[in-house]
Amino acid sequence: MAKKFDRFNIIAIADTHAGSKLGLRNPDFVIQRSVPKKDEEGIEYFEIEDYSPPMEPIQEMLWEKYTTARDDFLHIAGKDDPIFILHLAEVCEGTYFANSSMRLKKDEQVQIAVANMDPWKGIKNLKMVRILSGDRPHEFDEGSAGRMVAAHLKRDFKDVRAMPHSLLNIDGFKIDYAHKGPYPGSRKWLEGNVARLYLIDYMMRELIEFDRKPADLLLRAHFHEPVEVTHSMRFQGGKHRSMLLVSPSMKFPDSHAKTVTQNRFAATIGMSMIEVVNNKILDIHDKFTTVDTRTWEVYDG
Repeated sequence: MAKKFDRFNIIAIADTHAGSKLGLRNPDFVIQRSVPKKDEEGIEYFEIEDYSPPMEPIQEMLWEKYTTARDDFLHIAGKDDPIFILHLAEVCEGTYFANSSMRLKKDEQVQIAVANMDPWKGIKNLKMVRILSGDRPHEFDEGSAGRMVAAHLKRDFKDVRAMPHSLLNIDGFKIDYAHKGPYPGSRKWLEGNVARLYLIDYMMRELIEFDRKPADLLLRAHFHEPVEVTHSMRFQGGKHRSMLLVSPSMKFPDSHAKTVTQNRFAATIGMSMIEVVNNKILDIHDKFTTVDTRTWEVYDG
């Protein structure tokens, strides 16, 4: 029988978009490129050399936030409490959105995505890494980005898989995790309304259609804005409580995102760690930063 965990931690990461100038990027990432040379006789030839593309200021900020969150989470978890990392898809940028692309090949985007997991290497109480499948534009039109990243990560992590929509059971605590979920809300005062209805619908489907207890925690992403709702439901003499978390992204909004959100100027980046004790959510540690994405200008003429 598997060892029962009295305490464990779930780290939710989403939408890192490796290969985007606005996405997460390990500064140590290097690619190879051909460089023209001349020998002593003036004959031109090419050599292969390692090259590190310049970091964008936004990438520098994202990496600092990412590694700081990692340090904070590990301090909370300590060296004993098990850690489970769930990446809620979009590990790569893909090739659709050229306006924010680093102009990298598929394999180079995968290399960045793999390098983005370097800060988690060597953590003895890290039990599992899961990477969800995302949207077609970010999966090279074939749903392969997560699978390729997971294959590389197997060298450094003992339990890595690429997954579709999944239901994870850790000692009876159930996590339903998928990439797409409810829209955060079209107006500030409406935030969470759609998410609450989404959660109620989910709970009723589990209870009525399948006659089983709903998951304790639902994790979703995609919309790059955080939402947190909880709902309790009485059914056939029992009481059931579930929580839904929509994770923010680790990518700044590009022109496509701004169009979809009707130029919403406030953007939140970050990640969360859910602390579970005796199969109950004890605390949620959010490491979020909300920024004003507008370009500020003062006329002084």
